[in-house]
Amino acid sequence: MIGFADSFVPWIAATFIPAFVGLLVIVLVGNFFKAKYLAAFALGIFLWFFVDTIGGAASLDVIDAFSASLVHIATVGLFVVGLIVFFSVDRNRNIFSPQLAVGKYGLAIPLLVGVSVGIHGLGEGAAFGALASQTTSTALLDAFAGPTGGGLNAIVAYVLHKGLEPVMIGACYCAYAKEHGKSTTGRLRDLLLLTITFVIPSLIGAASGYYLTYNISYFYALGTGTSIYAAVRLFGPMFDNAKAASSKESITMAVLITLGLLTIYFAALFHSG
Repeated sequence: MIGFADSFVPWIAATFIPAFVGLLVIVLVGNFFKAKYLAAFALGIFLWFFVDTIGGAASLDVIDAFSASLVHIATVGLFVVGLIVFFSVDRNRNIFSPQLAVGKYGLAIPLLVGVSVGIHGLGEGAAFGALASQTTSTALLDAFAGPTGGGLNAIVAYVLHKGLEPVMIGACYCAYAKEHGKSTTGRLRDLLLLTITFVIPSLIGAASGYYLTYNISYFYALGTGTSIYAAVRLFGPMFDNAKAASSKESITMAVLITLGLLTIYFAALFHSG
């Protein structure tokens, strides 16, 4: 067993620091590239993120077929609830007219994206907290590695994922709210708030999972549903109906989507090795 503080404090650092750095880097890159290019790269990250999170939910218990067990119903139900709730909450902010939403709603849109992407962290945090409290080892590395092992590679994979996932938030910040922070200090304050919003579910999961036992697939199902809101918000900046896109532009966007997917795929390879 690893003490609560001994496990929780490193978890905070391993989650918060890469998330903030990831947000900072993509926003800095946004000073040189159009928001639609950032959104395309972030959409590639989302594609792998979606596969990863729905995998954590056992593909919404599809293996149960028509069993209609309570677990099956709850898993699918949480996915549906997560999806519908976010669209309902944000229904008045031009979800499907994205150009009308640019610069009009402050940090509301990137904050919602932060929550929608971060909710799956409840499952990750709960799994870590449970391992930290139940392991017979006193080595924090064992809690990070999990029952399947992985050692240092598992930590590297986690840190890379926590740095890449917020790219989705940062791309939406650049697309919808970049002018909210009028100065360097204001922008850093925005990024700090977005980082906290993204990280909080992971911290709640780790703290509660240390003391309580969960079926973490429920959290992944919920997080898979909520994340679709982020995907729709990323789609918006990629399309400009005011002018025709050249063939070169189409290839550029496709390459950026591919690059985003392969980047987070590379991070996943550490956990699989």
